Amino acid sequence: RGDPFSLRGLTRDEGRGTALTPPLPSQQRVSALDPSPLEAYLQRDVPLEGRMAVGRLWVGRMCSRTILQTSGFAAGAGTRRSGGPHTRRFSTRDPNAVSVEVARVAYHLPDDLIALHPPATRGDSRLLVPLPDASAPAAPLLQHVFSEAQLIAGPAPHPPPPSSTHTNPTGDDGAMEGGGVAAEPGLRCSDLQFRDLERVLPSNAHLIFNHSKVLHARLFVRSPTANASDGAVEAMFLNAYPAGTDMPTALAGAAADSRWVVMLRDPNVARGDTLVVVPSPPHNATSADATTTCNSTAAADAAHPTPSEPSLAVVVEEVVSRWEEEDGGDGVEAVVRFHGGTAAATSAADLFASCGTVPLPPYMARPLVEADAQRYQTVYAESTAEGSVAAPTAGLHFTPELLDRLASHGVKQTFVTLHVSAGTFQPVTATDIADHPMHWEEFAVETGAIREVLRSLKLERPLIPVGTTSTRVLESLYWLGARSLLVGPREHVGSGEQPPFTLEQWEAYGLAAEHSDRLPTADEALEHLVEVVEAEGGREVRGSTAICIAPGYRFKLCDALVTNFHQPHSTLMLLVAALVGEKVTRDLYAHAVREHYRFLSYGDACLLVNRQGHLATASPDNLSTIGKDQDGQGGATEAGATGKRGATDERVAAAGDRGEDGAAVAATELPPGTKVLLHSCCAPCSGAMIEQMRSEGHEVTILFYNPNIHPKEEYDLRKEENKRYAAALEIPFVDLDYDTTNWFDLAKGMEFDPERGRRCTMCFDMRFARTAAYAAAHGFPVITTTNATSRWKDADQVNASGSRAAAAFPGVSWWFRDWQTEEMTQRKYRINADERFYKQEYCGCVYSLRDSNAYRKKEGLDPIAVAGGGVYTDPERDSEEESLEVVKGFFEHAQSPEQERARALRELYRERRKNARAAQGNNW
Repeated sequence: RGDPFSLRGLTRDEGRGTALTPPLPSQQRVSALDPSPLEAYLQRDVPLEGRMAVGRLWVGRMCSRTILQTSGFAAGAGTRRSGGPHTRRFSTRDPNAVSVEVARVAYHLPDDLIALHPPATRGDSRLLVPLPDASAPAAPLLQHVFSEAQLIAGPAPHPPPPSSTHTNPTGDDGAMEGGGVAAEPGLRCSDLQFRDLERVLPSNAHLIFNHSKVLHARLFVRSPTANASDGAVEAMFLNAYPAGTDMPTALAGAAADSRWVVMLRDPNVARGDTLVVVPSPPHNATSADATTTCNSTAAADAAHPTPSEPSLAVVVEEVVSRWEEEDGGDGVEAVVRFHGGTAAATSAADLFASCGTVPLPPYMARPLVEADAQRYQTVYAESTAEGSVAAPTAGLHFTPELLDRLASHGVKQTFVTLHVSAGTFQPVTATDIADHPMHWEEFAVETGAIREVLRSLKLERPLIPVGTTSTRVLESLYWLGARSLLVGPREHVGSGEQPPFTLEQWEAYGLAAEHSDRLPTADEALEHLVEVVEAEGGREVRGSTAICIAPGYRFKLCDALVTNFHQPHSTLMLLVAALVGEKVTRDLYAHAVREHYRFLSYGDACLLVNRQGHLATASPDNLSTIGKDQDGQGGATEAGATGKRGATDERVAAAGDRGEDGAAVAATELPPGTKVLLHSCCAPCSGAMIEQMRSEGHEVTILFYNPNIHPKEEYDLRKEENKRYAAALEIPFVDLDYDTTNWFDLAKGMEFDPERGRRCTMCFDMRFARTAAYAAAHGFPVITTTNATSRWKDADQVNASGSRAAAAFPGVSWWFRDWQTEEMTQRKYRINADERFYKQEYCGCVYSLRDSNAYRKKEGLDPIAVAGGGVYTDPERDSEEESLEVVKGFFEHAQSPEQERARALRELYRERRKNARAAQGNNW
């Protein structure tokens, strides 16, 4: 109190926290602080209170947080902040901190979208996948994600105008009430089911899971002198004490005299208090069967403990700081010690299992139910990795069956450990993230797991962490290895009492700025980290991380992310914005709110792709390779993981137009030997095209993907004939799935569109996108379709869809060529007659069948015999049926005023159908 402004003189004392030392000279003190706010501070009469014996200070609200910030309190903040792993100390804003206004990615979350309970069946969740802008395609290796997502959900509709987005009213500056920002239109999204993840992920993907197990860390205590009618106080056990104590070791040890950091929801708790552990309140079903370990006769024991049979209790050894929450009662953070009862005869793990309850997030504010014990735990949680006080919620969607299917699909799975702390629920109350002290979380990763990640880096497998916790582990591993390479190892990492690794909140940014010209690659950093650990006899990298990932951060080991929808004003929102960008984040969340996704821990998920990942320049030859690597697992081969373009790709790129990224998206003339992937609708349309391509020396592969063909017997007839013809020509034939449900879903609202209208565009987009994805995955630089040879199709419409599909996959080109010439048409029907191909009489979809029959009726012809017509026998007559005059007559009928009026009436009636879900325009 003699010199309250010598705060820079405070130093660390490992035994007692922070102690007062002689003040620094004035010049040194001021140079360490921002002088302007310091002068303002000196001119004010600011009361300074604190208990200096334990080094905790509370600086009044008039003190600017730019001068002082404690890891326990931000000056004037009134909200508890998590401190470091060893001690709390005073500091100015870290010079490496990133300045980002939190409100830039805030949003309004309606209460009714917060998932208070899990879905009835695990895995019955939704999955939202934002699609890339066609003008700015994402990393080639992950285009499979976008293509499959769009095929499952269908082409995303144009985003609604701003007035229809589900946001709070905005002001002139676009900021929403509560600090959010109005979403901007433009983002295309695919709304899927979580089980679709199996199909969306490329087969060489590598998922990284956090298998930390949630500890039943919530207990209830009461003062021994309290009446039985007094309410119990919640005690949330955060971590073992002292900081850095290995959680598995602490849990395996005896409960008696073990020390823990606890959040007690009682602001009046003081040092020396003894609090008796009582059974959880009756509404907490998971602890209704608490045994005598938890003092089941609590009403009597709590009020009248007997010396001969002391009750299980916790003794408060130190009150660390106040704890304030928006969604829960105020309290204190304290260090406590278990004492009495059967604590001496049981392990800490058994004590928590018998006395504790599931630590549901405070925002749920509901009683526990029996299902929470299983559903707030991942199916792969490892009992030897127990220690989280919150679930790694992105993993809650996975079922054993889905994990097995992913493995059989070739998807690699690796497990790491990060014990999720209560800080994950702490809102960011600072305006700028630079002023927010990040919470610390303990992690442990076996060196064998790191080697699995290293192998995937070499094979260019996309690394996809499941959840933000796995992401923080991977990124921390990189920076720990990089730091050791750049400035030397800072910690001993062997077994025993050596301190673990630690990574400070902004340390990664400092390393990146100071060593920008010589940062190691991801594999160099990880290889070095493994070498350092194993050189000292270690088998895992263990430590604590406070890394804060915010916009401006460049990810090192994250190509995509599976994650839930997060709370507004949270650090996790900033992590998402760092991965996909602020605008995409705002649009993504606006879409999720508008489409009524379920939010937060028990809510739905999204799959986000890093468009600037380490695979951003990878060759499409390596995309989702179906081959086997040396371990027999699905993925790219060693030889195929070089990231170099092939000679054929270069020749094609030189022959065609290029997109903005330099990749060829259109080719007109191809060099001999080009690998061409030909999407085929049927054998009759493919014969002349294949003959021409082979005569020019190209390598042709047929891909059959036509979910539009209906009914099934018609589909089977066309496919089997096409397959037989390919076999006769000794041409590879790729048979993809028959997902008619998706096709019909996409066609909704377009049932009465005319031929060559919107429905046909949708159909081409769906089929050609799948073709382009397969081409990119299997090294085909050029694609085209047999639809281009039919005069019943609009060549411009076909080519527009094809070029859009190719543009989404750098390295894939669409072959522009006039396949409808008179010569090609005559040759097509000659081959059809020679092969006696089935003579199909409609395009393939039920709507074209309907319209074709309407036209035939008008012309006095019999209706089409589905899957039962004749065969081609007369080339001249058959070609006349596709003459320009006949085709023109058909479309003149389809576009006649009578047909237009009929379509208008059908659309009117369709809009007037009863729709109980519609919020607007429902005249029922």
